[in-house]
Amino acid sequence: MRKKTRISGLLMAMLLGLGTLSGCGSEPAATGSSTPADVPVSEESEEASDSSSGQESASESSPEAEPQAEGPDISEEVTLTMYLIGDRPVDNDEVFAKINEKLKAEINATIDVKFMSWGEYEQKYPLIFASGEDWDIIYTADWCFYNAQATKQGFWEITQEALDTYAPMTAASIYPEAWEQAKVDGQVFMLPMNYKEITSYVYMARGDLMDKYDIKSVASLDEAEAYMDAIVANEPTLIPLDVGSDYDKLFVFDRMWQKANWESQEKVAGIGTWQAMGSVSETDDNAEVKGIYDQPEFQGVIERLKDWKDRGFWSKNAVVNTQNNTESFQAGKSALALCNANTAKSIYTQMSTEHPEWDVRVFDAQDGVPPVLNSYLANGMSIFSKSKYPERALMALDYLRNDVEINNLFCYGIEGKHWEASGDNALVSLPDSSNYAYDSNCNWGVRNDASWRVVEGGIPGLEELNAQWKETAYSRRYQTFVFNDGDVKNEIAAITEIFNSEYKLLGLGFTDDPAGDIAKLKEKMTAAGADTVYAEMQKQAQEFLSTNEN
Repeated sequence: MRKKTRISGLLMAMLLGLGTLSGCGSEPAATGSSTPADVPVSEESEEASDSSSGQESASESSPEAEPQAEGPDISEEVTLTMYLIGDRPVDNDEVFAKINEKLKAEINATIDVKFMSWGEYEQKYPLIFASGEDWDIIYTADWCFYNAQATKQGFWEITQEALDTYAPMTAASIYPEAWEQAKVDGQVFMLPMNYKEITSYVYMARGDLMDKYDIKSVASLDEAEAYMDAIVANEPTLIPLDVGSDYDKLFVFDRMWQKANWESQEKVAGIGTWQAMGSVSETDDNAEVKGIYDQPEFQGVIERLKDWKDRGFWSKNAVVNTQNNTESFQAGKSALALCNANTAKSIYTQMSTEHPEWDVRVFDAQDGVPPVLNSYLANGMSIFSKSKYPERALMALDYLRNDVEINNLFCYGIEGKHWEASGDNALVSLPDSSNYAYDSNCNWGVRNDASWRVVEGGIPGLEELNAQWKETAYSRRYQTFVFNDGDVKNEIAAITEIFNSEYKLLGLGFTDDPAGDIAKLKEKMTAAGADTVYAEMQKQAQEFLSTNEN
């Protein structure tokens, strides 16, 4: 029996660009330092709590945390440009005015925030590195271009010396395993989140419609199907599930794929660059990598997606739809949303306040598939390699993640306007929170167990679901595997084009001949050099196993 390892990251997110977004698709597994993967998640809490309390004292102790008089020169006032993913919150400027007031006093710097929407980030993210634009800080993750840009020298290297000099609070508190996970060829290019989380998915449904059509639950693919059938038959003005944007275009595929593989005994996981569609069985000690389209479950998943598309469960324009399915649900355009649990938490209170008549209900969408224990690389922040002020950017990140006041502002908004504290570890959302929604503004890269708060009085039954998820969450075998694509960059670029066109069409069921179109996909991928990529992935995966499991 192989030795279990601490493995991290969202492999299906790497495979499908989802996860997500986890980062953004996740739940806290426990607080504090990581423990070995073979320790159940539910057993980590006490140990982690002790660790996080020590971390908190480090981040709040100004004599140890703040640079000394002989430290970095901050005499020049600078403005740092920071890129985040998502839509700009209504009150973002007001929140950052307060953040900048304190940053100006501490490090003589302020931050100008720019956003890349979910509908554009996949295309825009790589472009800004080559645009010649002057910028400094960007959100990144194992599912969001970290490895790709790290291997292209897109990010500034964060050395231990730089960390000690310009980010002493982070140096004192960062989890050692997080620092190790961030290494690409021995170098670190990211400050990963200081927060342990799990990825878990939920359905959000209209309770008024469920009661109207005698639907008792929406907690599985079959139950979701029955609910959407009722909507198609009786609610012509509603789209059952309005799938859209690059962020959630493959959410439904992901749910079906994970369910099929969990039941198959193979437990096939993605590996490496997600656009490459490389897959490997977690039970295979030889780490054979092949295309996801070669897996026996793939055709069945595509056939069911085609059936759902043909039954009218999403729009015929889904491929070009740039609106998230949760945004459509909030706007009253659809009857069902599929999202991660944190996204649900960020919008539930607002929806319940604005539309109490909808009786919004939340259901576990894992469908018997254990949630994945994430890596620390699921969310993080990096510095542009061409930044004019990389040291000051690192100082700013130090305060964003460790200064409790600044971290609370970034994560939750203005206390007394958007939220109010409830004890040491919880908050109550206030009416204005809709203008700076909890956990929805790409603050995930500075999450910190020492100061993270949960929403009190939120979604009914969610804490019970959290308890179940924590009991079953698991780590995948290849979650710490980082693929170096340096020798196959051209092939990766070629197959990524295929992924963005034909593969996404299949992932939404837009096919009249699943078997034939899968064969065509394989043919095109092979011609573009996919086998070369998979051979390189396999070589590196075997080296990874040899290093980490012996």
